[in-house]
Amino acid sequence: MHRTVRPLAAASAVIAIALLAGCGGTSGPADFTLVQSGPHITEIDNGASVGDATAFDAELTKDGAAFGSLYGEQTVIAEPDPASKRTDEVRRTELDFELPDGQIVVQGTSHYAKGSWRLTVGKPVVRAIVGGTRAYAGVQGELTSTRNADGNYMQAFHFVN
Repeated sequence: MHRTVRPLAAASAVIAIALLAGCGGTSGPADFTLVQSGPHITEIDNGASVGDATAFDAELTKDGAAFGSLYGEQTVIAEPDPASKRTDEVRRTELDFELPDGQIVVQGTSHYAKGSWRLTVGKPVVRAIVGGTRAYAGVQGELTSTRNADGNYMQAFHFVN
């Protein structure tokens, strides 16, 4: 018995195989965790709570060795509000991690105690990894930042691509 393969079916099979072959390539950087030293903070107070900002920088280590710098800024975007029962400030944050193989950019909001520019000890904050350069070009995922009692921060990167 002789079978003939239709050209459309054959072309579809070739395309499917090519697409599946592309799925086995490299997927991006592996997850990792950095230790951030206590930041050097500069407050920018414009006379009102909403709109107040800070700029900061800190050194980073990975496995005990120097591994780049963190530059960031925060802006207060909402104050405590008894009507909504919000008791903390909401801040928009941008973090720029300058690492040996490129940069990683992180953005998001987080909640802080009124007037405190540091995260609550032991309370993790998750923000979006929105991109990067060189080895981190096109990355996405989440960064979990946790302040330790010693003033340092754990910065845990989880990539989804």
